[in-house]
Amino acid sequence: MSELSIALKKIREEKGFTIEKLAEKAGLGKGTIGDIETGRRNGSRKSLEKISIALGLTKKEKTDLFSYLLPEEIRKSMKAMEPMYSALDSRGKRQLNDIVKESTLMFNDETISEEDKEKVLMAIQSAFFIAKEKNKKKK
Repeated sequence: MSELSIALKKIREEKGFTIEKLAEKAGLGKGTIGDIETGRRNGSRKSLEKISIALGLTKKEKTDLFSYLLPEEIRKSMKAMEPMYSALDSRGKRQLNDIVKESTLMFNDETISEEDKEKVLMAIQSAFFIAKEKNKKKK
């Protein structure tokens, strides 16, 4: 099972939904929900959006659920930046996710320690937030 499947099942059960009830309310098939929860397939952004609406997730719960679509190293570094990340609008979050995702491509052919990867990603994220603040001041 993937972290996404575990998280979704936990949230669904905490909210008191059966797979059938969630599928009906989200407008998805029972098989789709079951496959995501068992890890047979990952949920698409569109499916997870429907599921999060059906479950009535808070903004934080939704952000946490969607974070499982990102690689683990990105998720870890984003959690460290959570307060600043939460303050971003959807465009800013998308920009940051794109920058970090592209940055991780630098590590594909290199042998670099996890610690060093995390330091580089944190520096990139810090630079992103500094640039965002400077752009706000210009307006």
